[in-house]
Amino acid sequence: MKKAIISCSVFYKELLDLIGDQEEITIEFLPQGLHDIPDCSKMKGKIQTKIDQLEEEEDYDYIILAYGFCSGGVEGLQAEKANLVIPIVHDCIPLLLGNKNAKGNLENSRTFYLSRGWIDCSGDTYKHYLAMTEQMEQWIDRFKEYQQEDEDAMVEWPDLDQYNTTRSYDQDTAEYISYQCLKSYEMITLIDNDNLAPIHYQYAQEMHGFIDQILAENNEQGLGYQEVEGSLEFLRELIYFEQLDEAEREELFLITPPQQPLQLEEHII
Repeated sequence: MKKAIISCSVFYKELLDLIGDQEEITIEFLPQGLHDIPDCSKMKGKIQTKIDQLEEEEDYDYIILAYGFCSGGVEGLQAEKANLVIPIVHDCIPLLLGNKNAKGNLENSRTFYLSRGWIDCSGDTYKHYLAMTEQMEQWIDRFKEYQQEDEDAMVEWPDLDQYNTTRSYDQDTAEYISYQCLKSYEMITLIDNDNLAPIHYQYAQEMHGFIDQILAENNEQGLGYQEVEGSLEFLRELIYFEQLDEAEREELFLITPPQQPLQLEEHII
């Protein structure tokens, strides 16, 4: 059985740890920010292009998508020769926590989740604030040092050039913009899958301090912070889904045959 994995970069360290040096599994990572656009057209196009590229290069029995449904960003994807496999989850949080809760962050919509991949590869509101106030360079330098110390580290920080039009914002304005983006949150939760470096704890705690301050100043509620233990079990079952019995596979994963579009409607909870 020949398998390939197309994954959001937020899972990069978890998947690298699970797969190790198994040459029979091909893995391709795509940028986290693909689903930042509301209609998800960019995400769908990039994943479909990667599916097509993989099928041109090799004959795969299965192409596994390490994604959640991501607001419909995977709807309609299809392979010509391979079966597509995707977990039945709304977002990536269940895969990072290992709790197999299909609703994921829908049930915890006031929680801002972080993990190693989310910190290394996403453009969160705190990074945007740092860019608007010309303070991001210090963190970029720290992450460059971290990359030099950890050969697996994959850091995808936002391109500073895209913020050229916002750098004139004063601190009060930058904080106001950040508050509008974050005002509904009550908790930051850092997911620890035994792959965090000191810089991840430092970043999460500094981000919490910043958000807690602006929330307290504007709505007096502040923001909670917690670190929780994750699990790789759900991701492991995704990679090795064939080892599960048929009932478990049908409960956890949507397997779409070749030349059929991936359809989510009946699986959305």
